[in-house]
Amino acid sequence: MGREATASAASAAYGAKALKVEPFGIERIEDSERHGRPWKLLPFWFGANVSLFSFGVGFLGIAVLSLPVPMAIAGVVLGTVLGSIPFALLGVLGPVTGYPQIAQSRSSFGRRGAYLPAALNWFSTTGWSAVTFILGALALTQVSGLPYIAAVALFAAIQIAVALYGHNLLHRFEQAMSLVLVFVFVAMTTAAVPAGSYAPTGGSLAGVAFMTILAASIPISWAPYASDFSRYLPPATSRRSVFLPAFLGIGVACAWVEILGILVTARLSPVADPVAAFTNAFGVGYVGLLSILLAVSLLAANAPNLYSSGLSLLALDVPVRRWSSVLVGGVLATLLAAWGGASAVAFYEGWLFFVEYWIAPWAAIVLVSFFVFRRRGAEVEPDRAIRWSVPALAAYAVAVVAAVPFINRSPQFLGPVSRALGDLDLSNLVSFVLAGALFYALRRRQLRNAAI
Repeated sequence: MGREATASAASAAYGAKALKVEPFGIERIEDSERHGRPWKLLPFWFGANVSLFSFGVGFLGIAVLSLPVPMAIAGVVLGTVLGSIPFALLGVLGPVTGYPQIAQSRSSFGRRGAYLPAALNWFSTTGWSAVTFILGALALTQVSGLPYIAAVALFAAIQIAVALYGHNLLHRFEQAMSLVLVFVFVAMTTAAVPAGSYAPTGGSLAGVAFMTILAASIPISWAPYASDFSRYLPPATSRRSVFLPAFLGIGVACAWVEILGILVTARLSPVADPVAAFTNAFGVGYVGLLSILLAVSLLAANAPNLYSSGLSLLALDVPVRRWSSVLVGGVLATLLAAWGGASAVAFYEGWLFFVEYWIAPWAAIVLVSFFVFRRRGAEVEPDRAIRWSVPALAAYAVAVVAAVPFINRSPQFLGPVSRALGDLDLSNLVSFVLAGALFYALRRRQLRNAAI
């Protein structure tokens, strides 16, 4: 508490200053420091999601699933809508509570219980930073002649600097990136139509369902960060005015770039990987330019990720300041990227996707806790949370275990139910629904027993 009080005293005029290092950590943002307009969440989340990761979902629909273009697009639109709804709902928590997302989940999981999602989020955000550093460095080496290690260091330094300054600079950075990238993707979309001579060999409903789940996974993966960038908004900000720009920002970006990935891959088919599809979208003569723009989009995608990595470390009660927590995660990710090199991307991505199965049940519990039990006066503030919340932890554990048979992370693991369903991965859906329902039942029973 002493560290938080010191930060508060030293922060008197943080306000909306972009070039001042954010002095706050995971404590509640006081009303005097609240600022900003909710519509700015739209360019923020748009800029963070017009990236190679969204493009790669569209690539998979053609290169791996071999779906007809209209069916692949239908799966993308449906999945993006389904994934963006819980993400945007979590963003609503920011102005109401004033806490970042992982720290706010202490209200439902308990202070010590929330160490689990905090540790998992810190692990995954640091790992994804390493993947992004590798991909960005490879893009830079193609056009600059820089040695790989130097390219990693340069690419990482830019993102670490932006994340280290914190909330306000990140908002300005993403707004600028969204303006740059929107023109690039408009031009790329124009070049990607028509789809060429691509001949689909897939087309089953299972393929569309798989595409839907892939598309939903992108906005869901941002769920642990949702209120990190809305918590400075005034407490009186209406829920709708937060939900809509967050939903549209992430939804439009994901759907658009994933559809673009479908169209470009279909036009260039066969193509080896999403990076090759992206950089060859305008033809061989523009590979260098698109490699630079690929690096720019990765900067925009990972800077918020690195910022939230630092907040997750603080939620583990590690005794460091926010800026130094960003530095810890950034340096570790840089070392992983430099050590692993290009050969490590597939390994990192495979295990990180596996790890990220924790997000769906966590999100369900936090949403039920806030939108159901907080309205009933039964959700405490994070700084007054008990150590362990048995209903949340029990519901979470059961949901995670129950979803294992539905997982498809081939070649690492293929669950028996997933195999029976034609390799369809329904684990996130199962764990989300089950965790939410179990937590509601267990928490309601706990409150009823306490009232007796």
